[in-house]
Amino acid sequence: MKTWTGILLMIILAVATISTTSSARTMNESQKQLNIDDQSSQTSAVVASNIETMNEAAFTTKESIPVKGEYVSVAPENENVRLYPMKVEGSGYIYNGMVLEVNGKKREFSKWQGEGGSYKPEVHELDLNGDGKKEVVVLFTAGHGTGIYLGEAHIIDPDTLEEMKMQSLDEIVKQHVNSKVSVTPDQVTINITVDGVHAEPSLMEEDTSEGVYNEELKFGGVVYYSVENGKLLVSASGAYGMGLYDGDLNFAYDNKDGEWQAVELEYSSEEYEDEYYESFD
Repeated sequence: MKTWTGILLMIILAVATISTTSSARTMNESQKQLNIDDQSSQTSAVVASNIETMNEAAFTTKESIPVKGEYVSVAPENENVRLYPMKVEGSGYIYNGMVLEVNGKKREFSKWQGEGGSYKPEVHELDLNGDGKKEVVVLFTAGHGTGIYLGEAHIIDPDTLEEMKMQSLDEIVKQHVNSKVSVTPDQVTINITVDGVHAEPSLMEEDTSEGVYNEELKFGGVVYYSVENGKLLVSASGAYGMGLYDGDLNFAYDNKDGEWQAVELEYSSEEYEDEYYESFD
């Protein structure tokens, strides 16, 4: 009797062991399947990082940071030239670094800091100087406010993705512009010469008793860049005092001796209305 009882207990223990082993195997298989699914999801993310999926609602950069389609700028001249942020901050209104892609090649420009939203950057591919070779032009807004608009432009070689040398606004003003601001009670007189050509003097009648005025026009507080008729154009306002503007220095960029320099310079004087300042808000 005792023998049969011992045999029965051994059978029960064996069945329990088989059941436990089977359950463990089932859990391991489930875990393996879960790992495969996770890896598959990661693979999909990598695939989604391919720039060709840009038509979808979102894609990722090589760092797998989600980039919404609304943040991507596409050149109107070539859909394979695209610009998008490395990092988006401030609810999508600040681009902290940018990625430029030209025909499948990418390069990060971490120092490019620009605004998004209604000030979304532009990118173009065109032959700026008619030499038969196209350039990539990137335009964005570095900052804006009341009486301030800081546009920024960069010219890129599409083959090497290297940034090409551009003459700065300060260099251009120093080389081409001479101006003098004369202040007398209730009047400001501005004389300006561009490449030896005298513009008509500007006369502003205003209370000058408490104003702070420059000795010459200062450029850089309001600068617009645009691409029009195959040219990179610039309009920089001349300030004769704090937030006080007289007119615009207008010019285009052309390549001379391996550097993009200012050409076709002219100064146009006009009276700035309140709506002008409000346009920067």
